[in-house]
Amino acid sequence: MSSVRPATHAGSWYSSSPALITTLQQLLSRDEAVPGTKHLISPHAGYKYCGDTMALGYSKLDFTNVKRCIIMGPSHHIYFKNKIQVTSFDEVNTPFGDFKVDGGLRNELLVGGKVVLMSKEVDMDEHSLEMQFPMLWAAAKLRGVDPTNIKILPLLVSHNSTKVDFELGKLLQKYVDDEETLFILSSDFCHWGRRFGYTGYVMESSDIDESLENDSEVEYLTQRSFNHKSSHNVPIYKSIEILDQYAMDILGKNTENKYYDWKKYINVTGNTICGERPIGVFLCAMSLLNKPYQFNWAHYSQSSQCVDLEDSSVSYASGYF
Repeated sequence: MSSVRPATHAGSWYSSSPALITTLQQLLSRDEAVPGTKHLISPHAGYKYCGDTMALGYSKLDFTNVKRCIIMGPSHHIYFKNKIQVTSFDEVNTPFGDFKVDGGLRNELLVGGKVVLMSKEVDMDEHSLEMQFPMLWAAAKLRGVDPTNIKILPLLVSHNSTKVDFELGKLLQKYVDDEETLFILSSDFCHWGRRFGYTGYVMESSDIDESLENDSEVEYLTQRSFNHKSSHNVPIYKSIEILDQYAMDILGKNTENKYYDWKKYINVTGNTICGERPIGVFLCAMSLLNKPYQFNWAHYSQSSQCVDLEDSSVSYASGYF
C-alpha cells in the first residue's frame, strides 16, 4: 500500500481549502511562461508573505514535455552532513490532489550511498519542500498540464564539503539538463535581525567588493555602532536589498567559477540565505555540464522594512532560466 505525505502545513502556512487554487492561479496569471524555462529559485514562506514573489517565478516555467519535477530545499530542523535526503513517501498530498513521487529516480539515486531516505517525521516537519507543492500544482493546471502526470522528487540538503557538493552535483547532472525535468531550488533570502542572529550592514555594493577582495567580513550592526548615524545613513532595509542583490547578481552572471564565487560571498557577508547549500549543489551540477547559464529575476520583496535594530525581516526572490 502506498504511503502519502500529508499536507502538514495546510491550514496554517497556506489555506487547506481546494479554493486556494483560484487565488494562486490569479497570482500566476499575471505573467507569461518563458519558453525553455525549467529551473527556478523560489521562496518558501507562508503564501501571505511570499505568494506574489513565488507566483511570479512559477509563472515563467515552461511545462512543455515535463514529466518530472525535482525539488531541493534546505533542512530547517535537523543537521546532517555530506548526504542528500530523499522523501520516503510514495505520494504527496496538496489541497487539490496528490502528486506521485518518482520512485524509479529515487531508487537510482539511493544506489551510491550519497543519497539516503528521509524519515517521515523530518519530511512532515519540513516546510521548504511542502510550500512548493500547491504552487507547482496550480501552475501546471494553469498551463493546461495534468499535475498527476508530473512525478516529483523532494530532496533535502544540510551541510556538505565542497568535494561532496561536486559529487552530488554529478549525481544530478543529467537531470538539470533534461527538458522533461523541472528543477526547483527552495530558498528564502536574507533573514535579518537579532532574532535571526544576523545584522550585516553595507552602504553600497562596493563595501562587499572590498570585503571579498580583503577576505574580511562585512560590518555587523550593534546598537552602539548604529547610533553613529553619519556612517549608517543608508536605511537597513536598503542595505539588506544591496546584500541580496549582490547574491542575485552572482547567480545572474554567466561565469565559470560561480560555485566558488557564491561560497565566498556567503562566507564574507554571512547573508542568511537559507537555501544557499541546495543552490550550491545545483551550481556544481551546472558547472560540470560546462554550459552557459544565468538566472533571471522575476521578483524581489521583503516581509517588512527594517529601520531599527529591533526590527526583523525575511527577503524573497524568484529566479529562473
